[in-house]
Amino acid sequence: MRQSHPNGSSELAQVVVPQTAQRSVQLLQRVEQNGGGVGSLRVEQNGKPQILLAAPMQAGGSFTPSPAIAATSSQKVQPDMQKPSHSADSESATLLAKDVSREDESDDSSREDGEGQEKPPLWLKLVKWALPAFLFMFSTFICMWQLHIATYYYITEMDRNEAAYILNPDYKDKGVLSSGLKPTDISYGSLEDPLEASLGWKAVNITVLDAVAAFFPFAWGIFVLWKQDLQCWTKILLCNSLLALGKGTFGSVTVVPDSIGWSQCKARLGPDALHFFRHEVPSPAEHGVMSTFMTLLSAETFGPDHNRLGSGMRYCGDMIYSGHTYFTCLYILGFLELLRSFLKKRLQHPETKRKAEYILWTVYAICITEQCIEIALVLQNRFHYTLDVVMAVIMTLLTFTSSPICIAAKRWANYGGGGEIAHSAVYQDPQVQELSKQANEKGFMMVPSSDMTSDGDIWLPVFCFPFCCLHGTHHLISDEHYKRMGMETHDEMLA
Repeated sequence: MRQSHPNGSSELAQVVVPQTAQRSVQLLQRVEQNGGGVGSLRVEQNGKPQILLAAPMQAGGSFTPSPAIAATSSQKVQPDMQKPSHSADSESATLLAKDVSREDESDDSSREDGEGQEKPPLWLKLVKWALPAFLFMFSTFICMWQLHIATYYYITEMDRNEAAYILNPDYKDKGVLSSGLKPTDISYGSLEDPLEASLGWKAVNITVLDAVAAFFPFAWGIFVLWKQDLQCWTKILLCNSLLALGKGTFGSVTVVPDSIGWSQCKARLGPDALHFFRHEVPSPAEHGVMSTFMTLLSAETFGPDHNRLGSGMRYCGDMIYSGHTYFTCLYILGFLELLRSFLKKRLQHPETKRKAEYILWTVYAICITEQCIEIALVLQNRFHYTLDVVMAVIMTLLTFTSSPICIAAKRWANYGGGGEIAHSAVYQDPQVQELSKQANEKGFMMVPSSDMTSDGDIWLPVFCFPFCCLHGTHHLISDEHYKRMGMETHDEMLA
C-alpha cells in the first residue's frame, strides 16, 4: 500500500486480501481515514480488471480516480492516495468499473472491443465496415447528380448571355480584374478573385491535380484497413459523406459562374456532353423542374446514351466548395490521427519519444506541403475560386471535429459488442453484490465498466487555427454517463 500524506511523505506496504467482500470494505475504511485525500482501488477478477473504488472526498475536495491501484487474481491490493485537486461542495464517493483493455486515458485505444464483452458475429462486423462505405458511395453519387444539375444551369445561362449581350469592341481593358471580357478569355463570365488575378493563370493538367488529391485518401485507406480501426473508418467516411452532400447542395441551389471561364469549361466538357446538356435535357420552363432533374439522374446512373454505369461527364459551375481541397484535407487529418494512434506507445516511452516525435513532425510537414501544393495548383489553374478553397478547409475542420459525428462513429464502432450483457454478468456475482451493498453504506457508488468509456473522441490537430493551443484528444461524456457515475449534471445544478 502506498499512502501520500498532506505533508508529502509516503510509506509503502503490501496487503494480501482474502476473497471476502468484507475485507475490501475494511480497506475502503482505511482509505477513508486518510485525512483530506482521495483513495482508489482497482479490483481484478480472474486477471481482468473489473471495478475501480474511490474513497469519499473531504469537503472541498474533488474525485480523481487513480488507475494505480490494483487487486490481482492473487488477491494483492495496492491502494494509492492522492491529494484533492479541485474544490467541490459534497462528500461523494464512487465505485467505478473500468475495463483497462480500453485504456480510456489514451485517445484511441477505446476503439477496441473491451475485455468481458462478447465479440460481434462475423456478419455484423462485415455490415459495420460495409455500411459507412455504402453511405460514402451513395452521397458521392448524389453529389455528382447535383453538380450536373448546376452544370446544366450554368451552360444554359452562358448560352443565353452570348445570345443576348453584345460586347463593346471599342472598350479597352486595363487588366486589373481576374475575369475576362471576351468569350475566348480565361475566366470569361466568372466572378472577381483578387488573389487569382495577382497569381495569373497557368495551365495545369487535371489528371495531375486528381493524382495529387488522391494520394492521401489512398494512403489512409491502406493504413486504416491495416490497423482495422473501424472507428476512424466510420468517422472519415461519414465526414466525407456529409461534405459531399454539402458540396452538391451548395453547388446546385445557387449556381456560381465557373472560375476558369466559359471557353475552358466547354473544352473540359467536350462536344458530346455539351450536346447532351443543350439538346437532350428538357427545359424546366417547358417540361418542369422534376423532368430536368430526373433526366439528369438517369444520365448520372446509366450515362447520357444509357449504355454504361456512371455519367462519364465532368462538371462546370461546381464551385462552392473545392472538392479536391476538402478531399485532400480530410484524408490528411484521418491519416495523421491514425499515425498518432500508431506512435502512441513510442511517444510515451522516454527512449523512443524523440524518434517518434521526429517521425510525427516530419509527416506533419509533408502533409502541410502536399496540401499547399494542391491549393496552389487549384488557384493557378483557376479550377476554383479562393473562396472555394478557404471554405473547403474550414468545412473540413468543422466536420472532422464535429461532436455528433465523433459520437456516431464511436457508437457504430462499438455497436453489438455485448457491453450490457457483460455488465449484467458482473453484478450477478454474490461478492460484487455484497461489496456494492457495503460500499453504498460507506458512501460509495458502483458504476459499470462500460460507463468508463467516453461517448466520442475528438482529435484537434495542432494546425487547427485559431485553436492550436487546444490540440490533442478530447472526450465527450453524456449526461446519462454522468448520472450513472453519481455526478450532478448541468441541468440538475440549474434546477
